[in-house]
Amino acid sequence: MIVTGTIAAERVVEQAARDRRGTLVFTIGTGCCESTAPFLYEDFWPGPDSEPVGEVAGVVVFAPAYLRALYPGDDGVVIDVEHGLMAESMSIETEYGCRFVLRDRANVLIGRRAQPAREVPESVSALRARGLQELPEALRRGPEPPPTSVTRQSPNSASDVDSGF
Repeated sequence: MIVTGTIAAERVVEQAARDRRGTLVFTIGTGCCESTAPFLYEDFWPGPDSEPVGEVAGVVVFAPAYLRALYPGDDGVVIDVEHGLMAESMSIETEYGCRFVLRDRANVLIGRRAQPAREVPESVSALRARGLQELPEALRRGPEPPPTSVTRQSPNSASDVDSGF
C-alpha cells in the first residue's frame, strides 16, 4: 500500500506543522465513525499493527494491517482536502475549516460511491483474537515512587512537652 498527498493536503499539513510543537502523524483506517478517513494527530502512537505506508509534506502516514492487505503492492490512495466539509473530529485540520479525505488514484472520493466488498484475510482482521497487547517501551511509565509520609505533631503534643518546648 502506498499513500501520497495532493498539493492542497501538503499545504494544510505544512500549516499544522508551523502551528504545532509536537510530532505530527497521519493515521488511516483507525477511525470509529469515519472508518478509513485520514486523521492528523500530534504526538500520537498509531497502534501495534500500524506501519508506515507513505508521507504527506514530511509527515508519516500509518495504516493498520487489515487496510494494507486491501491495497497490495503499489496499489494505494491519495490524501486530499475538502474545505467546508466538517464533521466532529479530533483531527488537526478541522481547526482550519477543512477535512482530509481519501481518493483513489483516479481521483474518485473513497466512501461516497458503492465499492465491491473485499475479503479481509483472517490474519489481519480487526475481529481476530490478539492476545495480550503491550505499549511500546517508549510509552511506558516506570513505577511510581512510593509516597513519602510526613508526620506532623501538634504544638501541644507530648513530645513537645518532653523536649522542653
